[in-house]
Amino acid sequence: MHTRILSYLAIFLSSCSYSENKYFEYALELADKNAKELESIQRHYQNNKKKSTMSLFLINNMIGKQTVDSKSIEKSQLYFNSFIIYFNTQGRYKNDIQYIICDSIKQLYPYAESHPRYLSDLQHISADFLIRHIDYCFHIWQQYPWCKDIDFDTFCKYILPYTTSNCYWEQAADFFEQKYATLRGSVCHKSYKEIGKIIAEDIDKTFVQNWVLFSQKHKGLLPTTFENLAKAQIGTCLEANIYKIAALRANGIPAALNTFPNWGNANSPHFWTEIIGDEHIEELYDNIQRPYISDSDILVDNIFWKNTYSPTVKDTLPHVSIQYCRTIPKVYRINYEIQQNCLALRAKEEIPDFFRNPGIEDITDKYIVCKDIEVPLWDNKHKKEYVYLCCYDDNNWIPVGWSIPRKKQALFTKVGVNVLYLPAYYENGAIIPAGNAFILKENGELKCFSEEADKKEISATFYSKTPYRLHTALQAAGTVGTRFSVCNKKDLSDSLNVYTIEKLPFYEDSFKIPTNKKYRYLVCDFQNTPAFQDAYSIAEIKIFGKNRQQLEGKLTGTKGISDNKLENVMDEDRVSFYQPDKSEKRQYIVFDLGQPREIEKVEFYPRSDDNRIVTGELYELFYWDKKWISLGRQYGKENRLAFYNIPQNALFRIHNHTRGKEHRPFTYEEGKQVWW
Repeated sequence: MHTRILSYLAIFLSSCSYSENKYFEYALELADKNAKELESIQRHYQNNKKKSTMSLFLINNMIGKQTVDSKSIEKSQLYFNSFIIYFNTQGRYKNDIQYIICDSIKQLYPYAESHPRYLSDLQHISADFLIRHIDYCFHIWQQYPWCKDIDFDTFCKYILPYTTSNCYWEQAADFFEQKYATLRGSVCHKSYKEIGKIIAEDIDKTFVQNWVLFSQKHKGLLPTTFENLAKAQIGTCLEANIYKIAALRANGIPAALNTFPNWGNANSPHFWTEIIGDEHIEELYDNIQRPYISDSDILVDNIFWKNTYSPTVKDTLPHVSIQYCRTIPKVYRINYEIQQNCLALRAKEEIPDFFRNPGIEDITDKYIVCKDIEVPLWDNKHKKEYVYLCCYDDNNWIPVGWSIPRKKQALFTKVGVNVLYLPAYYENGAIIPAGNAFILKENGELKCFSEEADKKEISATFYSKTPYRLHTALQAAGTVGTRFSVCNKKDLSDSLNVYTIEKLPFYEDSFKIPTNKKYRYLVCDFQNTPAFQDAYSIAEIKIFGKNRQQLEGKLTGTKGISDNKLENVMDEDRVSFYQPDKSEKRQYIVFDLGQPREIEKVEFYPRSDDNRIVTGELYELFYWDKKWISLGRQYGKENRLAFYNIPQNALFRIHNHTRGKEHRPFTYEEGKQVWW
């Protein structure tokens, strides 16, 4: 339905000159039986020029707008009712309680998954709601002192819209007016930018963003109604910013939703809120990997990725590099106002989902270092009207920009540097390569991976199938200072310290106990361990006796938080982890072996993504040549892979056939995997 409306709109715009009246006529046509409601709004404001203009702006740009149908998501309402009850009683979510809530409901109602439908705003929005909304917005624009510097155009674009994405709530204005009534009375002397920051920070304190919960563990709970978002205060970064923008606009703060379709060197999109006129970007982000030496090394504003400094994080091994930050290929603003040159209105062929939104505006050059580039294409004759610039997520190429091909090249404007790209066509939901993959260097040069790969053969050793990311390194760094001791007395009074973790472990650490004595207890003590993000976390601990015999025992110690329970440290799963409750006086683990035993070796695994090469697991190496081409399979040996006679200067990818889902592309440079 949405796609069909946009197609009609594109035809409509191409057949007549632009005018507000033409837009309005077309909107009424699409409104069908609801047209009388919309016409009555214009009659209501026929003697008020500004409000008449405001209503025309809303109705004309309502074309293509949709709202989730609450009846279609009734099966997920039980989850949000539970969230709302908890939030109303507790004020904020604690100790990952959201997982417990969802897991409990899932056990009772295993088929409680929604399949959302959408309603056309033009066909369902009432005149009463829109009149009340317009009057409210006009009132705050005229009455709030911080709005005096906001011109009418900015007001219409960034305060007046009743929706930001795919949901709205008729009582939203009343909700936010009441919520921030006390605040408004105390900040009248401040600018709208200062007030906007106060409101945004207040929301960040309570609204829980949880991508894993809604995108992996409990798919189907989103999208939901705006009322649910407002009352439950939980969602992904998209829902958090939908909520934040509505709160800001309801208080006279002009705000917009910004996004990019995919990270340059990671999976998933990202969303954030921009307060219009708040020029907070001091330096454009250059997508360069730099270590955090001190707290003063601000590489990326928290808009994109949270900087974390740790003196214990450094390159762990000569052949392992840390991915300190994420890269960004393109940046877009999602406007309520229809953008005249957007792809959604131009295209007569199928286009990727992201570009079907007629409100997207390219604002890449406002945030990141970018270049206009001519990208070579293979063919003179093109399969499609448009060609796309794609980035790689963990398994697929994702379109992030578009262009019109001209002979054997395409001009892409405002492209983020230091990112891997692929020019491609889009057909039946599939990505079809249209040229060589390339890395856009900071100087604007394209480092291409030719379809004729460099024939010079090299040998290479690989240690991971994805980057060793900063947060993984920090989790490992959070184990530095952890002490292991052995003893035989139940009260642990005879504890003998046998090992202290002194350097950052690369996915695992191990130590031998230099004694022939027998011990009943092994103690893991976190007393001197600096916590990562205020929490210790351990994935696995293995104890071995003579002849590599793994010893089992009873676990006691500090209770775990939520699903991160104590028994996770011995469940043979390197992804699950134990996180002790920091409210306890002491954080420790005791392994009771039942009787004194000889302990020869202990292996320790910090919390991680478990994406290293693992001994005994089956891997396959690929290189890119119009598609991923296999260079053979191999079992991990000594936690690494050794390949010989492979192309030089190629783009590689390692797939784990035993377990795991993430597989990122990399180049091999100076004996290291360099990730893209």
